[in-house]
Amino acid sequence: MSPVARAGAVAVLALAGSGVGAQTPASRAEQDYVLRCQGCHGADGQGAPHKVPAIRESLPKLMRLADGRDFLLRVPGATNSPLTDAELADVLNWLALRFRDASSPAELPRFSAADVSAARRRPLVGVHRQRRDLAVRMAAAGLASPEDY
Repeated sequence: MSPVARAGAVAVLALAGSGVGAQTPASRAEQDYVLRCQGCHGADGQGAPHKVPAIRESLPKLMRLADGRDFLLRVPGATNSPLTDAELADVLNWLALRFRDASSPAELPRFSAADVSAARRRPLVGVHRQRRDLAVRMAAAGLASPEDY
């Protein structure tokens, strides 16, 4: 190995061991959102009216309902995602923190890889109907009116 190649290899190994350039779970989740979700949901979770729901406003509300959490795990974009179960759980947890609102509980229950794995075995049928039903339940809980979702 030439002295220049050896110096380059030493520098790469030193950087790898130093943590420089290492990603945190949050930064990996953000990167996964950008690469796998942002194309439809938008950079700021705004969605596309009448096509893709805005997760910015709906996600914090859905997180408060057991049915809402189940819905988030089972929507086709989640269950069919190429992300691993752990990666998808990290993205959902990152989104929950990023889009939390003033009325969000201080401690939101986190999604786990096991939650994602179980949800992927139960595909969501009738997404639009499920979403409408959830909107009614959210309104009943004072979280949103059906027209908000």
